Amino acid sequence: MFGLGVLMLALATVHCIPNFTFDSDATAGNLELDFTYDENAIDDYYPLDGFLSFDRANEWLTILINKYPSNITTKPLDRSHEGRSIRAVYINRQQEKKIIVVANLHAREWAATSSAIYIIHELIYHANKYPEAFQFQWIVVPIANPDGYEYTTTTDRLWRKNRNSPLGIDLNRNFGYKWEVEVNPDDKNPEGDTYRGPSAFSEQESKAIGNLLKEHAQTTMLYVDLHTFGETILYPWSFMDEAAPNAAWSRSVAEEGARGILLRSGKTYQVGTPAERSFKESGSSIDYCFSLNIKACIAVELTAGSYELQNSTIPLAGQEALAAVLAMAVYANAGNSPL
Repeated sequence: MFGLGVLMLALATVHCIPNFTFDSDATAGNLELDFTYDENAIDDYYPLDGFLSFDRANEWLTILINKYPSNITTKPLDRSHEGRSIRAVYINRQQEKKIIVVANLHAREWAATSSAIYIIHELIYHANKYPEAFQFQWIVVPIANPDGYEYTTTTDRLWRKNRNSPLGIDLNRNFGYKWEVEVNPDDKNPEGDTYRGPSAFSEQESKAIGNLLKEHAQTTMLYVDLHTFGETILYPWSFMDEAAPNAAWSRSVAEEGARGILLRSGKTYQVGTPAERSFKESGSSIDYCFSLNIKACIAVELTAGSYELQNSTIPLAGQEALAAVLAMAVYANAGNSPL
């Protein structure tokens, strides 16, 4: 099934770039596709007809930024364990109030990455559809775990962690707040799927996102950590049963996101803390975000039932992500206070 999925990815990606030259010797197992481009073709290319590999996603971003430098810029936050760039994309950089969206802390959650790419695509090509978005600077990290993401396209589709050593580390258990709290035996087992690492922020990837949050803490209205699957919207705390201080306000932000999705797609997303909706987790990005006094810290579990997603439904997940993020950002910025 994985081989067929990769083949479909390669075919779908090539099909939607008519002005690109494809190397016919490339195989389904090798997503390093060789092509040249006419910059004008980028406007006819829809990056959500299939899941992009790490290199193809970065190629698309580079072309987009080169063509629209006044609309979108990028900055490397750090490099991964295997040397891949962890890129943040900036839109409306002239605005002071910020929305930070991070995807793919867990490698196998491809729909989180494609949804972040959807957000970027919409805010560049269809910005007038979202007038509320103009009041914010958007900082989007579409592939926070590039080594793990690449590994899912070549070796193990369901790989979750990064690639620091053969066993890897769960990046969403590696952030520097309540990292040491033990909520799951697998968190301290190197062979466990949720292994938290030898110390808080031991990993370049989590450290890069942590530094980004810390740098912009005072001007960030909303941080959203995109995941799959579960159709839930979560707020702190992650590490304990009790909710964080001002939980009623955090819940109201999350409920606004669920309302945005309901209006957009008719789907009902559940709202709660991780302990209420799934399971407790220590060292999460939303708990670290909350420790920095960022106004709203939210995780969104997109899609239902599986990490696999049909290509035709990729845009729907993106639509739900953007609807939720924008609704929550507007609410958090509209004079509503966590105090």
